[in-house]
Amino acid sequence: MTSEDTILNEIKHMRGDFTRFDTRLGAIEEAVKVMAVQANQIQTLDRDVVALWKVKDDCGEEMKIIRQFQASCPREQIDKMAERQKETLAQQWTAIKVLAGAMVTGFGALLGVFIKWAG
Repeated sequence: MTSEDTILNEIKHMRGDFTRFDTRLGAIEEAVKVMAVQANQIQTLDRDVVALWKVKDDCGEEMKIIRQFQASCPREQIDKMAERQKETLAQQWTAIKVLAGAMVTGFGALLGVFIKWAG
């Protein structure tokens, strides 16, 4: 083997190495692109979290007022009122049912009298 053959052989091996390096660099490039997108998403989420904390901090006084109002709410009286409304509604529906039944019965009796008169 001559020195030229040795050099050509080494060049062929180097070309193979360069092809593998090119493939590996392509994979690294794709990974860096994915990491860049993820970094952008993380930064966006971080900004959103900071904005949410700011909104939460700005609402501190309003939330305190709401909590105080809820604490002063007469829950027992409201529960009694709600129960009374349910009872009243049930009584109203009972009255509606009785009246509807009376109307149907009256209409039926009236229809029966009309049929006897006509027939």
